Parts: sequence; C-alpha cells; structure tokens
Amino acid sequence: MALESLPTELRILIIQQLPDVQSLKSLVHASPIYYNTYALSKKKLLHDILQRQYGLVDLAEPMAALRSQGLHADVPANRNEIVTLLDRRRRHGELPVSENAPTDMEECLQLSHFYRQLEYLLNVYCSQATCPPGVTQETWEQNRPINPSNTEKARILRALCRLQTYCNIFGAREWSEEQQHATDVSSPSQSRFFKRRSSSWYRNFNLHEMWSMIFGTMPPWEVEEFGCLWVFLQQQYTEIFSEIAQEFPRNSHEWQSLRPTVDGMELFPSVDGDGSDGNDYNDYRNHLVSLGPSFLYKVLRQPSYEARRNLIACNAVSSKSSFMILVQVSRDPPSLLYPADKYESEDIGRTLPLMPAIEQPNSGWKHHWHGYGPIHRVREVVRTDNLQEPWIERTIGNSAGWQWGYAIWDEERNAAGHRL
Repeated sequence: MALESLPTELRILIIQQLPDVQSLKSLVHASPIYYNTYALSKKKLLHDILQRQYGLVDLAEPMAALRSQGLHADVPANRNEIVTLLDRRRRHGELPVSENAPTDMEECLQLSHFYRQLEYLLNVYCSQATCPPGVTQETWEQNRPINPSNTEKARILRALCRLQTYCNIFGAREWSEEQQHATDVSSPSQSRFFKRRSSSWYRNFNLHEMWSMIFGTMPPWEVEEFGCLWVFLQQQYTEIFSEIAQEFPRNSHEWQSLRPTVDGMELFPSVDGDGSDGNDYNDYRNHLVSLGPSFLYKVLRQPSYEARRNLIACNAVSSKSSFMILVQVSRDPPSLLYPADKYESEDIGRTLPLMPAIEQPNSGWKHHWHGYGPIHRVREVVRTDNLQEPWIERTIGNSAGWQWGYAIWDEERNAAGHRL
C-alpha cells in the first residue's frame, strides 16, 4: 500500500488530518504500520483530532459532560466526586492537560460521538434561529446563521456542553422500564432515586453552592448563552407537543395509556389532566429540558413519530422549575470564581476588548445591558430614569432575548444597520 511506504513524518501528518476519532480507529486497525505510527504520539494525535472537532471550545467542557454522567446530586454519596469534577473543569487552565483529556481510545470515541450529537443540535439551532425583534423576516432570511462563524459555533457548543453537565448532575434521570425494574430488584433502598420525578439535589447542596460551582465560574454573558440554549430545548419540546396535541389531548385516555404507572407524588406540582386546558402539554417541557441535550438528540433521532411520542410520554413529568426561575431566585450570588474572576478587575473596560473573541461578550449582550458605552462592571449596570433614583441591575436574566439567541450571534448578523 503506497501510503504505508511514506516516511513516518508524512504518516503522522495524514493521521493529523483525519476528520474524527472513528476514522482514526478504522485506519490504525486496518494498518499495522499506521498503528505503530499512531503509537509514537498517541495522546497528541488524539488531542489534535478532538480539538479540531470542538474548535474554540476547551476539551475540559465536553469531558466534564461525559464524566458527570451518573453523578446525580440527589445521591448524598456523590457529593465529593461532584465537587472534585466541577473544580477540575473550572481550573482546567491551571492543571496539566492530562487532567481534562481522554484517558483511552474508548473515552475518545465517546467524546467524538458526543460531538456528533452536539453538532446535530447546533445545526438545528442555527437553521431554526428565531428572527430578532425589529428585524423583518425577509432581512433575517438573508442573515440567518446557516453557517455560523467559528465564535458563534463555539458559544453554542460550549453552552450545550455546560447544559449537559448541569443536567447530568442537577437535572432529572431518563426513565426506562428496564432500569426501574433492575433498581427495584437489586437495590430497593436506592429505587427512590430512579423514580420519574424532578431532581431533589437541594437536599445535598444549597442554592449558593450549586450556583457557584456551575454559574459562578462563568461571566454573565456565558450564563445568558446557557439560557439561550435552555430555551432552544424548550422550543423543541413545544413543537413536539404541538404535534402530539393534534393526535389527542393531554387528559385523554390515549395519552395516559402511553405513560408508566407512577405515584401521584411523583407528578409534583400537578397531576395529569388538572389544568384548565386539557390539551396543554407545556408544563412537561422543563422536566424534559432537565434531561439534557443528549436526551433531546435521542428524541429527535427516533425513527418515527410514534417512537418519538412514546419516548416523550415515558419521561413527561409536570414541573414548574426552570432556568428562568433559578436566575430569579438566585439573588446576590457570590463573587465570580476562577477563571471568571478575571472579569471583575478594575480596568475591565480596557482589558476586555483585548481578549480572544470567545472570551468576550457578543454585541447583543453588550448593547442590551451597556448600550454603546464602555463596560465598567460586567455583573451589574446602573440604571436611571427621570422618575426615580438610580438603581443597580444584574446583567443576567434577559429571558426575552433568550428566545432569539441575543447572547449568541455575532454583530455581522446585523441587518441594514439594525443592531441586535
């Protein structure tokens, strides 16, 4: 084979240009010579291929999403491991690369597979991007982010990784009959953790602890990026439930027959069919979002409408808890932690524009909170009007902007001089 006769340096270059880890695995399994070449600098080659997939997103983010699987915060025994994992994620810049790098080929394949899930959701997000207020639909069609910039792509992927990590730890569990039965039989004392219900993480972590470990490590615009993707997942479930509602209403026997038998207490805060509108499925959305982006990917990739509907029915639990409410109740959060604490320096107005684009807020966030002037403090802004004394407003929680991704898009999406 001609490619096998090439010098080692050229074989390494060929491996470096492979599109993903699966292609690498196929090549090294098919060719002993390329396997030996790969073995010479295995860690670097794997890192280069994976980093090329994830682009500007540090691999610490998807690694945290993978390694947090099963670390549910409502299980007391998981507390220390959760703290360690999230601390390793936030301190990735201080730690050796190996701390947040895949340990073997299997973990590399998982990371590559996770990227394919994220890439699919990214494409859906971009293709269905909502028209911003004040922009005509015709103009938006000309600027729709079908091909996002590298920075836009990184914002979306980073937010999806963080949303997956958050949901793995503080979110709900996917329900399956096999898992429920196995848990009931093998460990009855643990079965309560696998019921179809929202997470009770607050029994083991207080609100400030949770906020600090997840959102205290982000500047406020990255919290808003997270909110934009939370709403995207909500919107996807809204569309799915609109389709189901055309088949039968929520309080119908047909819908009930698709769902597992559960205790009434598991359906807090409301039981099925108790709403004024028997056709309204929307209070299921928050629980489904809390299952994470990977679950949405699984739903969207079901082979048929019936399979998608049945998977949703098994996991539909009424819940009023949402990220919007979390932001509202998290008043006076503690100071930002590393690495986000660098944004609280006194000369942030000078240093912020000098940072890489992925570490800066986009124009939508800046213009919404700070207008067109300099940024003096990233976490708050002083508001004034003629009717009352000046007041301080936190620079997170623009849920109306989350609807159209105000913290995601570059200024190049502006249309006809309209500033997003």
